[in-house]
Amino acid sequence: MPILPCTHDATALAQIAPTIDLLRNMDRNHPEVLRAEGIQPEDYHPKRVFRSAVEIIRGSFIASSVTQRQGMVNAVLARLQAERRIAGFERTGRGVRHDFTVVLTETPRVCAALEVKGGEGISVTVTERPPWAQEFLLWCHLDGSVSNQPSQGVRSIIVNRLANNLFKRGKIVDAVLFKDQLCGSALRRCPKYADAVENDEIAPDIFLMPREQPTPQQPFPQTHTVESLYLPGMILDSFGVRAEDREKHIWFVQIHLASVTKRQTQVYQRRTRILHLGNVMEESLTNA
Repeated sequence: MPILPCTHDATALAQIAPTIDLLRNMDRNHPEVLRAEGIQPEDYHPKRVFRSAVEIIRGSFIASSVTQRQGMVNAVLARLQAERRIAGFERTGRGVRHDFTVVLTETPRVCAALEVKGGEGISVTVTERPPWAQEFLLWCHLDGSVSNQPSQGVRSIIVNRLANNLFKRGKIVDAVLFKDQLCGSALRRCPKYADAVENDEIAPDIFLMPREQPTPQQPFPQTHTVESLYLPGMILDSFGVRAEDREKHIWFVQIHLASVTKRQTQVYQRRTRILHLGNVMEESLTNA
């Protein structure tokens, strides 16, 4: 069972491998096409013409994706401020490891740190939680390659990275938000809603994380709820999520230590579970 109900178009997925093969072997299979564009087939790979072109295209995609997701999160926070749900926010500059500082309430002063990442899970490195942050959220933006299903990105980020960082290093992230830019677009309806909904109207999916690091003394730490945090619930409300639809956007992540005996020796394993609408969507057991 996939973690997220969203899936990429199977016909598009089937065309990715042939496209790679076509471009990679253009010099051998279609040298006339290259010559027509003034490209020498004998230079295509030996002189790194193909490799350099791919890197330039990749860099432009990355740059546009970073700009898009930063701008989208900025717009969401600006709307929250205009609606007076938050007291203010600031986009951080160079040298600061998180991307946004959010003042949730002035009196008492409650602040959150928000870090924005891509959602494919390939190279997500989460920075340290600022010591002043009462809430630390990771916003993952799915807007790139369709070669991996959205659920694979979720699994890579939460199960492989965040759970490992929490377990081994005590890195606490309170919630992870996933926003899929294909949902509600011309390419795909959002499976959460029977009627067509525009992407800008679709709230992110929220994965609530454990509040503390699991330890032998506290092997099963409590997972956050929407009520135990400020910002996730505010974002759902700002997107106009109705009370009866709220649970469609919420997942609970449980991470705890399981004590097992191997060869008469007690060892610990990390059990990670992701639950949605009362169902276990993912469960894994990893050696400590």
